Amino acid sequence: MESTHRAALAQPRLSPAGSAGRLSPALVHGHLIHLPCESWCVTDHVAENEGFLEDVSHSGAMVDLVVPGGEPSYRLLVHARLSVDPFAPREEDRAPFVVIDDGSEDFRLSPSQADVFADRLIAFAQQVRALGRAIGEAS
Repeated sequence: MESTHRAALAQPRLSPAGSAGRLSPALVHGHLIHLPCESWCVTDHVAENEGFLEDVSHSGAMVDLVVPGGEPSYRLLVHARLSVDPFAPREEDRAPFVVIDDGSEDFRLSPSQADVFADRLIAFAQQVRALGRAIGEAS
């Protein structure tokens, strides 16, 4: 399936020069510091009051996939967001990634893995649509 058919999400893109766009206040073990913050980060680093600098991470806004019906009128199936752990011990873990969270487990995806996952979502959506149409045609 071609990636050009992917639905556009309202998530900011990382700039080629890097994504850290501003200095943000953060509390680390009760001390107010300022640290580089991703332009897409929505985390309140002061409210988090992390115990150690290594615990500071950045998270983007969540994109939700919901199922209609039930109480309330929809149920959260899964959500995705951008994230990065800039102070991770291993350098390769410091790159931004996409988090897919189904409520019981988080999955960290690289950009190429996110593309594969999105292609699978598109294929799944087409199959769900075909199932719905099959019901409509049978009626």
